[in-house]
Amino acid sequence: MGNVLNIKDPEAHRLARELAEAQGTTMTGAVTAALQAALDEHNRRRDAKREVLNGLIAAARERGLGGETDPFAKLYDPHTGLPA
Repeated sequence: MGNVLNIKDPEAHRLARELAEAQGTTMTGAVTAALQAALDEHNRRRDAKREVLNGLIAAARERGLGGETDPFAKLYDPHTGLPA
């Protein structure tokens, strides 16, 4: 037998049973579908955040607001290392 998921929480069983009845499927089918839907939503949100961050990074680079140089370089004298 492969991996087994054994959940002993009565509330989880009640919810799985209720969802299975509502969907006309088995408890296993209902739990699998719910987990897949939750994972899909998580991935969708992660990808949306990544898109926003990539857009912000691209906009900052277009304006010369970061990227290739050290953001602290102008604060210190390059020869002494002391504050400029």
